[in-house]
Amino acid sequence: MGTWKMMLPYCQGTMLDASLKNALVFCQRVILVVGHRGEELQARYGSRPDIVVVHNPDYRQGLGSSIRCALAASDADYLFISHGDLPCIPREVYQQLWQARGCEALFPTWQGEAGHPVLLPKSLARELAAAPVQSSVRCWLQGHPHRMVPVDSPAILFDVDTPERYQALLGGILENES
Repeated sequence: MGTWKMMLPYCQGTMLDASLKNALVFCQRVILVVGHRGEELQARYGSRPDIVVVHNPDYRQGLGSSIRCALAASDADYLFISHGDLPCIPREVYQQLWQARGCEALFPTWQGEAGHPVLLPKSLARELAAAPVQSSVRCWLQGHPHRMVPVDSPAILFDVDTPERYQALLGGILENES
């Protein structure tokens, strides 16, 4: 188990605000898929021209159903897939993946461990959207052409999905639990 001290200049406001802000530093538009608390999030972000809010009526079926909603709402040649609870991904990670783009899925890695965001070309995104519902989108993607791209940020691994992770985020220390 390793511990890193991180400066968190991107992590002001809510985690979702920070995640969106970080993505929008590099991306022109974000498709925000909502389910639980969808009306609240629509009210908060729906008037922003750089954020497209898409409701997933099947959000209880898991992340795969939300990714399908995002894919259906996108006509981009490439798209990043990430989570709203990854509030510290820096611009440089998006930029490194973008510069490495090609015809396969790209996974950023920190010390050999894959994280987010994942970059997909349109052809693979369409194939994923047409595939049967997956219990693990990551496994499906890794069963198709993909590459691992080492990046210089442990933030790609740190989803803040427990009270302990949130406290670590507030304290500026994120632990690698691998």
